[in-house]
Amino acid sequence: MKSGQMFWGFFLLTLGALFLLVKYDVIVSSFEFVWDLWPLIFVFWGAMVMSKQSVARPIINGFFGIFLAVLIFGFLNNLFGGFSFEFDSNDAYAEEYKQEYDSAIKVANLQIDAGAGLFFISDTTSNLVDAKARGILGEYDFSCDETDSIANIDFHMHTKNFNLFKNKVRNQLNIRLNPRVAWDFDINLGASKSKFDLSKFDVRNLSLETGATSTYIKFGDRSDDTTVDIQMGAASLTLEIPKGVGAEIDSDMALIAKHFDGFSKKGDGYYVTDNFESSKKKIKINVEGGVSSFNIYRY
Repeated sequence: MKSGQMFWGFFLLTLGALFLLVKYDVIVSSFEFVWDLWPLIFVFWGAMVMSKQSVARPIINGFFGIFLAVLIFGFLNNLFGGFSFEFDSNDAYAEEYKQEYDSAIKVANLQIDAGAGLFFISDTTSNLVDAKARGILGEYDFSCDETDSIANIDFHMHTKNFNLFKNKVRNQLNIRLNPRVAWDFDINLGASKSKFDLSKFDVRNLSLETGATSTYIKFGDRSDDTTVDIQMGAASLTLEIPKGVGAEIDSDMALIAKHFDGFSKKGDGYYVTDNFESSKKKIKINVEGGVSSFNIYRY
């Protein structure tokens, strides 16, 4: 097959697949990362020039077609698209989950294991946890085990039967938590868009493993020590941290676009705030991943 045919074939297949998958919400993700990938055009261009007489030329052209389709689709999606956080009247499926608060509970471990969707931790509740899931895929196995002063809360998503061409594959989970307990989070998500406002909670540990996502997390100053461990793929990550909290970042990321407000670089992938040593409240952030956009703002 000729090089030009490989390029246009993979380009059109990828572009068509992306439009279809996003239309039916099979892909529920941000494409903000494409703003930082455009220099790879020159890498592929150079590779094609060097492999002009090589048997590898059609393969390189094929990968260039896929890359350019993702780039163009991402630009269009960022400029004119986006994702709606509301569900219309046709989204009839909904489930509510609730666990009453016991004053004996001092620490709660929240585990979320889900695939594609929209995920929010947005407010407080007088219960230990309140949650609502909506959408065709929005059905979870929910459990809460309480032992002495510790509660283990688990949300595990499982799929329902659906018709791809009659229903959108939507999934939204909105969680409210009790601010009287200390929280540990263990979150494993697929392609998703997440907004976690944790500023009202005592967050001891947060572990987040996610794929192609757009993730926003806001921390407060209620905990003396917070440990954050994030592993992500092609993603956009935004963190907000109070100015009065000392913070350090230990990152190992490839092709990363970053902005760390109020941090100074101390080593390869290592950044700290000026008040890290003197502050009584600290947050330690470890981030690993691939092609990503990583921003931290102080408020």
